[in-house]
Amino acid sequence: MKKSKLAVLVLTLFLLGTTAALAAAPTVTGPITIEIWHTRGAGANGDQIAAAVEEFNATNPYGITVVEVYQGGYVDTLAKTMQAIAAGTNPELVVLERAAGVPVLASQGVLADMMPFAERDGFDLNNFPEVLLGYSFYEGKLISLPYIRSTPLFFYNKALFREAGYETAPTTIEELKEAAKKITKVAPNGEVEVYGFEMLNDPAWFVQNMLYQLGSNMLSEDGMSVPALEDGTMLKVLSAWREWVDEGWCAAPVVTSAESVMKDLFNQGKIASYFASSGGMTNILRNAEAVGIEVGVAFLPTWDIPAAPTGGGNIAIIQRNKNDQQIAAAWEFVKFLMSDEQVASNAAKTGYLPVTYSSVQTDIIQKQWAERPEYKVAFDQLEIAQELPFSPYKSEFEEAMKRVCSQLIMDRSITPEEAVQILKDEASIIFW
Repeated sequence: MKKSKLAVLVLTLFLLGTTAALAAAPTVTGPITIEIWHTRGAGANGDQIAAAVEEFNATNPYGITVVEVYQGGYVDTLAKTMQAIAAGTNPELVVLERAAGVPVLASQGVLADMMPFAERDGFDLNNFPEVLLGYSFYEGKLISLPYIRSTPLFFYNKALFREAGYETAPTTIEELKEAAKKITKVAPNGEVEVYGFEMLNDPAWFVQNMLYQLGSNMLSEDGMSVPALEDGTMLKVLSAWREWVDEGWCAAPVVTSAESVMKDLFNQGKIASYFASSGGMTNILRNAEAVGIEVGVAFLPTWDIPAAPTGGGNIAIIQRNKNDQQIAAAWEFVKFLMSDEQVASNAAKTGYLPVTYSSVQTDIIQKQWAERPEYKVAFDQLEIAQELPFSPYKSEFEEAMKRVCSQLIMDRSITPEEAVQILKDEASIIFW
């Protein structure tokens, strides 16, 4: 993942352009309490942010006290944050889904520009992989930083794959289909006892990646249209997914708590493989190993072009309804979270990516990768990672895709052709 000369030049220009604004980067002058709203629930993720907050509160020299508040998933956190901003009760910090949340708040002008603080403190933006910075800049401002970032991985039950004659994970969609069909077990009464594979209804991640692998995209470069609806790739991917479910080897996700149910069934030996975020690595491995399942971890199987999407959340400072001291205190916590020790600890204890090059060199990461190479797979996959174009309409279209895929895959009440037409109609309204 070599940083391109263009990226370095752009970042340099950003830094040079902020010199006159340095006076606008205040320093914390006294004790202050701030809040961060986040999406990190129970288990390893919740434990990690709680530990980070506890350490920062005990060690920062300014008397800053951070209060962390779990607000649910990305959609709920964004909605609650927007409501709080309107009511004047918003937190200083928020963790946002990078592609669906950051553009929404950035386009509303409520996020603080962290560039003056970065320039003042010598904060090295070139320390981040370029692919993770796609949602960090808006209109010449540094409005968010990579925090709990991930790539989705292929998790599989090694024993079930081995029984079917596969010692390694499939690398292509065709290999996945072949293996999953052999692994699937059906009882005499027609009930499926073991599914070879399941894919969740997260189309802006999984369907989008398949579109990209086929040479298309869910969003155009200007973020104002959906190329895949016009070039046939959306129809191909949705038709394939429906076919897999109809053939009986791919489980359809349940309507509620789909990811939890899927992982529970995997731990019961009833699903042999699935796609999921690397950010859940620790919980996935811990829970599966507790019941004697050996988990394999691999790159996503591909169609034509090897590719994987980046995902996860960025951290941002909300300037709306906040004074200089609150914003300055928020920056100090952001800077703390971006330190090598914190980035490395976050990655090692959860499975999220180590988001800076320098953190990768720490003993924490190097030791873990040597002992548990599964944790290195997501970082290696950044070599083929791609990111969606910046668009404030992505979240709205994503919700439309979820509704349509629910009808297509779970209800099976519409055809792939009807699904594409509904999405075209939705797109004509969303991207008008």
